[in-house]
Amino acid sequence: MSIRKKIGFAWGYSFIAFFLLGYYYISPNWTFFVFIYAYGLIPILDEIVSRDSQNASTEEYEKLLNDRYFDVLVYSHVYIQYFMLLWGCYVLTHDSLTWYQIFGLMLSQGVYASTIINVAHELGHRKSAIAQFHARAALISVCYMHFFVEHNRGHHTHVATPLDPATARKNQTVFAFWGQSIIGGFRSAWNIEKKLLQKENKPIWGINNEMIWAVILPILLCYVLTVSFSDSMKETAWIVPSFFAVQSMIAILSLECVNYIEHYGILRKQLENGRYEKVNPLHSWNANHFYSNLLLFHLQRHSDHHAYAARPYQVLRHFDESPQLPFGYTMMILMSLVPPIWFRVMNKRLEEWQKNSVDTEHIMKVVKQFA
Repeated sequence: MSIRKKIGFAWGYSFIAFFLLGYYYISPNWTFFVFIYAYGLIPILDEIVSRDSQNASTEEYEKLLNDRYFDVLVYSHVYIQYFMLLWGCYVLTHDSLTWYQIFGLMLSQGVYASTIINVAHELGHRKSAIAQFHARAALISVCYMHFFVEHNRGHHTHVATPLDPATARKNQTVFAFWGQSIIGGFRSAWNIEKKLLQKENKPIWGINNEMIWAVILPILLCYVLTVSFSDSMKETAWIVPSFFAVQSMIAILSLECVNYIEHYGILRKQLENGRYEKVNPLHSWNANHFYSNLLLFHLQRHSDHHAYAARPYQVLRHFDESPQLPFGYTMMILMSLVPPIWFRVMNKRLEEWQKNSVDTEHIMKVVKQFA
């Protein structure tokens, strides 16, 4: 890995740098900039900066796995997210902001919070108790703790099949998909947890049910924040739960847009025994845009992630044979919000993938190459 790329993964801190330095050294109107940066500048930078097809060599693979620098980056964002929640609550209850500055602050915090779900996604796939603790903590801060249950044990099992609520169907709009994935994901997570508890002979309605905590802990966090900042105002700080809810909603809808993009229309073949073919790197959309991949910890190398879920972000690979997105995620999110444009661009690519997926010999050749 080049030193440019290694250092580049720290560019995820740019969201916070632009947020805080802009607010204090330029103007409170700067609260909008993180949103503008994410959905205005990053798509442009993606096209200006070179694409990235560089993969870790066999010789440097172990070295990259054991380099704690990459761990510090993802763990630190969990603590920064909580700092930003506290900072946002403080500013909203102590500074005299206009309504549009408040809206900008909530919008930009929501953009950063959406990257926190990606951090939780990375840490949630690790086996260590510390990593999983931080993954849960990150998800509590955006009211999406059930993602920890559903993503690992549901989505990765059923991806690219009709059984997966997080796999969008061809010609399904992102707006219809939001309901399918959010409601279906929660229902799936509850059923997964219920079956696990029944298998272990533990009560469903008890402290061992992670789904109960997934509901209680975000509410408790919001309550603590509200009470804490209400004390300083000598009245109920209703702006605090509003801030918490809005940043969570933006983060959740952003995540679901990403789910929509990553698996749009791709389905695995159903075998004669009723099961589906094994997941391989041809079953997720990929993007090799250098700049946004640094900001998102290689999330856009999604094909390799689904084929090898335990592989840490720094060693995820790009393969030309995987179905490729025309733009990075932020631009694709904007496109998804305009269904006619989305269908016009993506249906052609999906049909090309469907045509190639019929070629069994080609698929087996590619799968062996990825192994």
